[in-house]
Amino acid sequence: MNFDIGYHVVDEETLEDGDRFEEKMSVVEFLRRVDDMSDLPYDIAVYGLDSYLRGAEDPEEISEFIHDILAERVNFLMTNNPRVQFVVDNVEYWDEPVLPDGADRIELNIIFRGSLEQVGPGWYSSNLNVTS
Repeated sequence: MNFDIGYHVVDEETLEDGDRFEEKMSVVEFLRRVDDMSDLPYDIAVYGLDSYLRGAEDPEEISEFIHDILAERVNFLMTNNPRVQFVVDNVEYWDEPVLPDGADRIELNIIFRGSLEQVGPGWYSSNLNVTS
């Protein structure tokens, strides 16, 4: 897999040996570092986005919260140019990329504002600018 600069939502089963970035952190730690404009590694594997959203009382509200952090810190992110893997246990495509949640679906476009494009099975990519 060839990961460009930006965000990559990747199904854990899709990643092969050598594709997973070595620097790992939780989604909460990643968002904290972005919001605080703290040091970020160039390659980051972020875990827990799916469980964070599924565990929320209102996944749409949390998705908006995540989007707001990424949008407000877009200049910081574009200066650092990280490659961010959001490693999830399942990502599907219906009319858009979603995280299945029982009978419901959590729309990833709320976070990425429609910029996620399918790169391959279980792999969606977006540039760092999610403000549009």
